[in-house]
Amino acid sequence: MVGGTALRILVRALYPEDAAAWHHLQLGIYREQQWFVGDTPPPVEALSRKLLAVDASYDLYLGALAGGVLVGWLELHRYTTPRLSHVAVLTLAVALPYRRRGLGRRLLQEAYRWARRVGVEKLQLNVRAGNLAARALYRSEGFIEEGCEARQLRQGDYYEDNLLMAKFL
Repeated sequence: MVGGTALRILVRALYPEDAAAWHHLQLGIYREQQWFVGDTPPPVEALSRKLLAVDASYDLYLGALAGGVLVGWLELHRYTTPRLSHVAVLTLAVALPYRRRGLGRRLLQEAYRWARRVGVEKLQLNVRAGNLAARALYRSEGFIEEGCEARQLRQGDYYEDNLLMAKFL
């Protein structure tokens, strides 16, 4: 429940007309300065171009909408190189008020279906070591840690490791 009402979520593909909402969602997550490597999201126009250029065999962009508002997204990008085409790179994020409510898991379930359909055998991702909730979600979904980039991220005098995780489908 959010705000005393039952949470109804629609998971669907993102389209170019979703670029402004996607940008707004990313702005909120970037403002937290805890989860993403960069400082700001791409401009709306760049996000729109990404969504216009989707190749359904190599790219997946999903949104989670609550009451018509974009509150989470997942993207998968399959490598085009033949030796790596069985691997796709995953990005997943959910707006703060909607975390720990099953949205990430729902997005992942849809991603697994797409990945199997297009021949992806392995999903890989990067997660900050301090993002304990995300790490717990990924572990519960069968992801394993494959590596650690020590002190990869720096914010002022603070360093954080970047963890590499993967799941074989």
